[in-house]
Amino acid sequence: MDPMGDRLMFRLAYRNFGTHESIVLNHMAVADAVTGQMGPRWYEVRDPGGTPTIFQQSTLGPSGSTDLYRFQGSIAMDRAGDIAIGYSTSSELAYPSIAYSGRLVTDPLNTLAQGEAQMFAGTGPQRGELFAPQTGRWGDYSAMTVDPVDDCTFWFTTEYFEATDAPVGAWHTRVGSFKFPSCTPRPVGTLRGTITD
Repeated sequence: MDPMGDRLMFRLAYRNFGTHESIVLNHMAVADAVTGQMGPRWYEVRDPGGTPTIFQQSTLGPSGSTDLYRFQGSIAMDRAGDIAIGYSTSSELAYPSIAYSGRLVTDPLNTLAQGEAQMFAGTGPQRGELFAPQTGRWGDYSAMTVDPVDDCTFWFTTEYFEATDAPVGAWHTRVGSFKFPSCTPRPVGTLRGTITD
């Protein structure tokens, strides 16, 4: 599969907190120099309109006995400043699957201390002959975003394959959501009035 490591992943997400502005972004990078495993390299950049500064950054790589490759990430930040990154995973033993990691605003900088969770376990392989040229390109438009209603719920979408799709089928899309308990939804107001003609 082509992780497209030479470019930023879709999309850069901007937040204005009043006291500071942030942009979160990610791209693919080598996470383990020995195995060559890839992982999302993520950043929070502060003051993007003035003097941009990398506030925090890290590469999500192999942990413990896992041999998963992580790729095609997308990142967002909720109203509390919590960060979530969604991505695809795969290995020689695991079909392409969907997972996410995150951090609370109170977690140590440069960490995704909330760990990794699987959103969907893949059930089929991707075959190069589905695409021309046979690049094995994957999930260009995966997207993590925050629900505009509560400004806390993260929504992530990306692709997967079902076992019945191989070798001549097409990819499918999954959409999932989650939120961190530390984020409280924005206040909701009530508008009252009288309409007259």
